Amino acid sequence: MAHKKFKRLLITLVISPAAFSMAMDAPNTNQAAQATSFSMDTLEFDGESINIPMVLTASRLRQSQLDAPASVTVIESDTIAALGFKDIEDIFRLVPGMLVGYHSGFGNKTPSVSYHGTQAAEHRRLQVLIDGHSVFKPGLARVEWNDIPLAIEDIARIEIIRGPNSATYGANSYLGTINILTKHPQDEEGVKIKARTGSQNVNDHYINFSGTLGNTSLRWTLAHKTDSGFDTFSGGFGENRDSVDSRFTMLRTYTQLNTKASMEWQAGFKTGTNLQRQLHSDDLNYNSEEDIDAQDSFLWHKLNYEFSASQFSHLQVYSHRFIRNQKWNACLGDDLASYYGELCGDLNKDLDEQKSEIEYQHTSIWNSQLRTVAGMRVRLDEFRSETYNGGNSDNFNTSVFSNVEYKFSDLYTANIGAMYEDDEINGQFFSPRVALNVSLTPLQTLRFIYSEAIRAPDLFEQNGQLIFLMRNTDNTGTILPLAFGEAETDMLGSEKIYSKEISYFAIIPHFAAQIDVKLFHEELSSLISESLNHTDPLSNDNKMVMKGIEGQVKINVNAAHKLIATMAYINSDLDFPGNNEGIELETRLSADRSGSLSWIHTISPDTQFSSTLYHVENWNIDQNNDNGFTFSRLDLHVSHSVFLDSKYHMNLSATVEHRIDDNPTLFPKNTYDDKTHLYVSAELAF
Repeated sequence: MAHKKFKRLLITLVISPAAFSMAMDAPNTNQAAQATSFSMDTLEFDGESINIPMVLTASRLRQSQLDAPASVTVIESDTIAALGFKDIEDIFRLVPGMLVGYHSGFGNKTPSVSYHGTQAAEHRRLQVLIDGHSVFKPGLARVEWNDIPLAIEDIARIEIIRGPNSATYGANSYLGTINILTKHPQDEEGVKIKARTGSQNVNDHYINFSGTLGNTSLRWTLAHKTDSGFDTFSGGFGENRDSVDSRFTMLRTYTQLNTKASMEWQAGFKTGTNLQRQLHSDDLNYNSEEDIDAQDSFLWHKLNYEFSASQFSHLQVYSHRFIRNQKWNACLGDDLASYYGELCGDLNKDLDEQKSEIEYQHTSIWNSQLRTVAGMRVRLDEFRSETYNGGNSDNFNTSVFSNVEYKFSDLYTANIGAMYEDDEINGQFFSPRVALNVSLTPLQTLRFIYSEAIRAPDLFEQNGQLIFLMRNTDNTGTILPLAFGEAETDMLGSEKIYSKEISYFAIIPHFAAQIDVKLFHEELSSLISESLNHTDPLSNDNKMVMKGIEGQVKINVNAAHKLIATMAYINSDLDFPGNNEGIELETRLSADRSGSLSWIHTISPDTQFSSTLYHVENWNIDQNNDNGFTFSRLDLHVSHSVFLDSKYHMNLSATVEHRIDDNPTLFPKNTYDDKTHLYVSAELAF
């Protein structure tokens, strides 16, 4: 009954806020809009105006990176374009300590993005947001990068919080948080048409319309992507069925209702097919493939309201739905046939997940020293599948959060934040963070940060079972239950992390440079490390410690040359009493050393060239692969703009990706026939 009331409240809040806000009146300060902007601030230093990057994601307050209570990497749209990225997950190779791999959970080329590594095939410890609303899927906790209805061309910037952030965004902001901020509808007007083609059957199309309708600014995108994925399994035998074909659309609007209130809408829909290898070939003889038809949709609404120049709020409401249709026909293998008889029939792994959330947040500027943000949110997770969990699973979560920023003087800035959550399935938990920033100079800060975070087990971990219903086994509709994974698991507790960090951030005007260096010590406990096939019971037995150093440097050498360098060294210690064999999986997406080096060269106002070297060492170390894999790739990108006339503008570009090493990508089956891939694109704007 409570869940039905929540849904009615959700509908009411979606359809009514415009009328509510238009009934208000206020002076023309528009502070709320300023508070949600993301840009640069300026500081006068030695008679020179210095740009200071601002961030939103660290504490929900608009803060200078010098004051933020976390290490933050910011990647702007011009960098994304200059380096020639075509896939969103690839961008995170630029983040120190962040690893990008591929696994076979939902299609073999399913990307897995992690900060400091750990699990690969079921990576579920990183929060991912788009404009502040989560795309983390609640039933089989994961982020499916292939199925997010977002074009890389629509990204304005990405803020990556490198460290636990449950104090700000709750459970599952365990190792870090990614917030992808899309281009605002007011940023530009006109039409853009883009096509990309190249290796691995890449064939992408993009159309964007940006303009105004009355007092509403809107941005609407239609897009299509294809990629054939990896070529063959290791050893060169067998097709690696992992291609992706997706079509999606996304609409974002902004309306200034009056001098106090503004309203934003966002909606997206994605449909497509992800080819899938035969995951249960040990138990079944396949008569058809178990490919996945995927549909993702979401609706998001946000009302910004300003009570005064120093008091402003937002109300955010969103609902995401994730549908996977996966059906095939098969006959029982020898082992099952000896028990059930020689039967053939229809099976499925269909699932339907939905996440709905209401959030209210209020920001207060009390004086020049003290700022606070506080709020609450209510979330309902729903999971429907006859194969997973035997039917229906629901979870209801209520949370309250706050962050206080206090400047003791020009020398010291303190941030204290926390979130308290009451979770219907997993209980209650409290996630605090305390940070002290010491200003060595107006452009240099030293951070001391302590934070705690949790990751709550997902609905499949807590209630999980994998029981297939084989239908139409004798053409009369008979249903035969087949238990492939039915191990009973006791009620699981939440995974915990205790993080200590000392970091240094500086802006050096003489070199037009930014420097960010971080020392960290992270203790992960109560880890659920077993594979989520539910053949074996899950447990909270495991512990590991990760410690190391990472950093990034950005240098604008001059107007024509820009350098970006990142590095990370991570030591993972798994040798603790009580750890079970499942802990070995925690090294899959971890690497001893990783980094990148990018050079962006503006040849002329119309022509730009870039090169980037990515390198990862000792990746996916386990008992069968003591030295791990190496990943080294060199990317070259060139773009040239042509003004056809005063109205039409064309951009032509080409990207070459060349693997320097001879290793597969993370797993032995992830291989390409060719080490060099070429992509070309053309974009027309008018």
